[in-house]
Amino acid sequence: MTIDLTDLVDSPREALDIELKSWLDLSEGVNKANLARHIAALCNHGGGYLVFGFQDDFSVAPDRPASLDAYNHDVFNAIIKRYLLPTFECHVLKVESSAGQEYPIIHIPGHEATPVCAVRDGPQDGNGRPQGLRSGTYYIRAPGPESTPITSPQQWSALIRRCILNDRETLLREMSHVLQDKQTGVPGIEERLSAWDKANGERFDSLLNAAQNFSWPVPLADNHYRLSYLIRHEDQHIPINQLRALLEEVNNEVRDTVWTGWSMFYPFTRPEIAATVHPENPDGTGGDLLETNLIGNGQFDTSMPDFWRVAPDGRATLVRGYREDARLEDPGQWLSPETVLRETAELIRHARAFARHFPTASTVSFRCTWTGLNGRQIRDIDPSIYWSPGRIATATKRITGGEWPVVKLNTDWHQIVAELGCPILTLFGIDFCSKEMVAGMAPRFVKL
Repeated sequence: MTIDLTDLVDSPREALDIELKSWLDLSEGVNKANLARHIAALCNHGGGYLVFGFQDDFSVAPDRPASLDAYNHDVFNAIIKRYLLPTFECHVLKVESSAGQEYPIIHIPGHEATPVCAVRDGPQDGNGRPQGLRSGTYYIRAPGPESTPITSPQQWSALIRRCILNDRETLLREMSHVLQDKQTGVPGIEERLSAWDKANGERFDSLLNAAQNFSWPVPLADNHYRLSYLIRHEDQHIPINQLRALLEEVNNEVRDTVWTGWSMFYPFTRPEIAATVHPENPDGTGGDLLETNLIGNGQFDTSMPDFWRVAPDGRATLVRGYREDARLEDPGQWLSPETVLRETAELIRHARAFARHFPTASTVSFRCTWTGLNGRQIRDIDPSIYWSPGRIATATKRITGGEWPVVKLNTDWHQIVAELGCPILTLFGIDFCSKEMVAGMAPRFVKL
């Protein structure tokens, strides 16, 4: 299945969270120092990507190496350990473009409570000056884009705010044992979420009905799941022109918990599938929101017919068909327990990351609807995961939901996944689903 990073190599671009590089000799000291500067800046920006194989004009770089083996995990993490503090790990992926060429993409995570600093000079030039980066310097992404030393209060401001948010989350995690465990049950929240969820279900139905020559192995209208959440806060809405970039940042954060290569709420940039601004209501009224419609009119050999909407006030809904119907024989017959729990975990992690952008966020409410279950049998997409046969659902639909303090999305997410996801599996006779089961599966949620 095409991963969402294919967008970066099919439509290469540079942005504050994306740095394009041509093919480099990674054994050369100056190249390592320059990469360390970009890595530090991307990390201090909140995370991003180094994409190799492209020139500054976005064209494919010449002199492609015969092998991409030099672009590996050990090389880049050695650069980080040599030049930067605190150290962290990046992820190296080889992403195939639609034209069939592979390109290395390095995923740089965002910093935690402490920003990343250069702790060693780059190699000296003929005049004794360090090249690439200078010890004791904090780098940040700046318009251009470029990776530069922090020189202004404005550049420090965004970095300090992220540090405070990360430190706040750590503090809340450490204090969570004194917080109340019960759900808050704020009047009106459940009704608002239900209305939002229902409206997006109707929007999905209308787009599906309008799609011509649509092809999916089973009737998608009756075989999909809809995952929604609502963040309770007292802040101003995020400006709509900032929401796309914010979702890219959120998507970056989610990948520490779930990363399959097909992310929820991923803001593609190719014009035919890019997230676009829509009014909330069918009659053109209501506020603006971002919407992505991948239902399209064609085949889905390398993608999924996703539909999602995100509102600037902290509401989000994703509608997705069962990937089991596209990946296994006998479509419509199977349900993967790992997929149910992993998708639920990704929704919770996304809500947690989005909530960080609302300083007064207190709770998040979830509503999860799984339909088309009747007659499906338990089976995992991964053939190495075995489930005893004969676990068949007799109910068509299951809706779960609840409301939790934001801190619980960090400190107790295994339990929340269990409360939202296990009722679906119970319909199949899996009566042993629990937060311990979720915790045991969790390492498999990051597949890249």
